[in-house]
Amino acid sequence: MRNEIRTFIAIKINPDQKLLDQFRTFKKLFNAERINWVAEDNFHLTLRFIGNTTREQLYGLVDRLEEVANDTSKFSFKIQGAGYFKSKGNPRVLFVRITEEEAMSQLAGKVEEIVTSIGFLPELKPFRPHLTLGRIKFLENRNRFMSVIDELPDKEYQQVEVSEFILYQSILRPEGPVYKPIQTFELQ
Repeated sequence: MRNEIRTFIAIKINPDQKLLDQFRTFKKLFNAERINWVAEDNFHLTLRFIGNTTREQLYGLVDRLEEVANDTSKFSFKIQGAGYFKSKGNPRVLFVRITEEEAMSQLAGKVEEIVTSIGFLPELKPFRPHLTLGRIKFLENRNRFMSVIDELPDKEYQQVEVSEFILYQSILRPEGPVYKPIQTFELQ
């Protein structure tokens, strides 16, 4: 193991057929655009991206995250609607929305406290739960992309029952990232 590995904490999402159908529709609709699509088996809701993590920090995270899991009840959320994050006016991330449940916000808050207590810098952006479908490199027709997404009905794709969260290692590869579970934390 190198001195540091790249890590994040997330809830794994196993997509239902409705969600997969919408994802595949997006891929067809925007097949001429330069979008790096997320692999269907990599779908997840990030609670906290951490980044480079030492072995000592990893041990501290695992111990403290176990405490959080033992103190957190199972919960559920809905995946519905779609949107995009922009940077300098250009769409950069295509996602489906996740209804923010109180239990999810509390879990994300506890995770943030632990991550900062281990010595990582606090997250500057507020927690905005979403499921990334694709990272946009370049859009040939930006207006078409935005109007398609903006005009989509806000329909529900899936209900997700959360019984665990996972500390992952993210291994960057040219063909796309590989997410390797380090430790799974069962909720009560």
